[in-house]
Amino acid sequence: MVGTHGTTVIMILMVALICVMIQKFFKKYLESDQYYYLKDITLIGAWALCGIWMPDGPLRITVAAGAASACIGFCQRATRGKNLRCLYFLVGLVFSLFGPRIAFIEYAGGQYYYLSYFASIAISTIWVGIFPIFFQEIDEIPGLCGLLLTVSWTMISVVILTSSQSLRDASQICVIGLVMLVVFWNRHIYAYRRLTEPLTGLWGTLFAGLSILGVSKGITFYTLALLPLGFFALPITEASVGVVSAFFSPRPAANLMLYRKLITHGYSHPVAIHLVVAVCALLGCLVSAIQIGFPDFFYLLAAVCAIFGVIWVGYSFKRQRGNMNDECRRPRLWGVTVDNISLNYALSRVQHWMNSQRAPHIIVTPDALAALRSRTDERYRRIVRGAGLVLPDGAGLAGALKLNGTPVQERIPGVEFTEHLCRLAEQNGWRVWMLGGEPGVAEAAAAKLMEKYPKLVVAGAGDGFFKPEESGSLCEAIRAAETDILFVGLGVPKQEYWLDEYFAATGAVVGMGIGGSMDVISGKLARAPKLWQSLCLEWLYRAIQEPWRWRRLSKLPLFVWYFLLTRLHIDGYKDDAGEK
Repeated sequence: MVGTHGTTVIMILMVALICVMIQKFFKKYLESDQYYYLKDITLIGAWALCGIWMPDGPLRITVAAGAASACIGFCQRATRGKNLRCLYFLVGLVFSLFGPRIAFIEYAGGQYYYLSYFASIAISTIWVGIFPIFFQEIDEIPGLCGLLLTVSWTMISVVILTSSQSLRDASQICVIGLVMLVVFWNRHIYAYRRLTEPLTGLWGTLFAGLSILGVSKGITFYTLALLPLGFFALPITEASVGVVSAFFSPRPAANLMLYRKLITHGYSHPVAIHLVVAVCALLGCLVSAIQIGFPDFFYLLAAVCAIFGVIWVGYSFKRQRGNMNDECRRPRLWGVTVDNISLNYALSRVQHWMNSQRAPHIIVTPDALAALRSRTDERYRRIVRGAGLVLPDGAGLAGALKLNGTPVQERIPGVEFTEHLCRLAEQNGWRVWMLGGEPGVAEAAAAKLMEKYPKLVVAGAGDGFFKPEESGSLCEAIRAAETDILFVGLGVPKQEYWLDEYFAATGAVVGMGIGGSMDVISGKLARAPKLWQSLCLEWLYRAIQEPWRWRRLSKLPLFVWYFLLTRLHIDGYKDDAGEK
């Protein structure tokens, strides 16, 4: 037995070492998104290796179910907008047919209630299938699901590892999970990035399977059901309120209301998610105290305090190294200061605006030439400074910020962000309006978007060839249509000027200048192939389709020249705020 345990420990440590080496080696060669994708693949592969090498059948089936759910998650990402969540219940059915399942309920007093075969299959299927879906709902808030997972996995591991029963299978999966959380710490404990569908599928299934392994080996279902349910009581309640309100209100309550309330009251995003997790952990500990007694309760409380202590130390260390300062969070080039955030976090910001005070916010997506314009255009500079979000669109701007020592997490092209916003609008019932382009282009773009997102509500559309004196009546039409999101494609800087002057009169919550993205969405122009995108040559592909753009692109050498002067600290540029 000792030899078997020793072999298991060596195997887990070898897998962990391989994972660390893979991350260290590829980090300097890959872009941010590619690197995180590699980490996800490595994590899933590490779990699969551990499952294959384990001698116990129930453990292998549990890990196989987690890997299958991760594959479903990859399919969800590849088929954006197509709901494949029902497949998680298929994984749960296979798991309950061939693996451990909830066959009885043992109460705290030692009493048993045995389930029929079909009832056992049904309960186990639902239990396994519902957790990946629930994790995905929590993951809508970047950083929250990873932190909740880390704390809850540690809590349930403490219960299993300190149990008096012999729980070899459950103990092994607990240890593997804890090792993986440590090895991939910055993938799970990261305030501005979602776990995404593959990892929520993997961990959700493993979390459900872990509790079933404990039940099948003797820990009361009452304990291992109440512990996760107690820990997730707050998100479950908030999600339930959101579902019920959707039936009775045109403005349904948002999911994870406590987080959004904290943000509304001025708390930063990292502080808000830490407070939410702290409340959830406290609820889980209290439920555990009622069921497993106060001695074990103090074990759980100590584990939670240790986790938050390590996170706090890591957070403080990052601050001391300058990784959390404004220069990195909001890198600056001349008059343009961009938000160094992920696509998912940017979408969550929009969702917060919609579900809170609903004040008007403008989104700007500058490229290299927009940054060049900010040097001389005071009005454009002021608009960018006051925007709710400034997302780095152009590859030239992102590359310049990287060379300047303040790289952005990821470049967010305006056309992609527009489509993601429309997907979010479809899910939440927000009304969008398309304005700009040549006659018929806005209508064609709206038709394409409704074809891709069938439930999307397009409140109206109109071309950009209107007279200045017609702007007032246009704003009244947009307001009368109860528009939530207004996309304006008039070109830089005209669209930003128009939004600055008229957006408040439209009554919309989000106004975004999308430039030529409307032509791409409508099909008038083709978007650059993936190879061109990976080589950062989208601008060239578009210039080939629209030769008149070469005159505009002739200013790029001037951008490069001024950037070189800036890097050599001999530019001397200062904006109206006195900043370089």
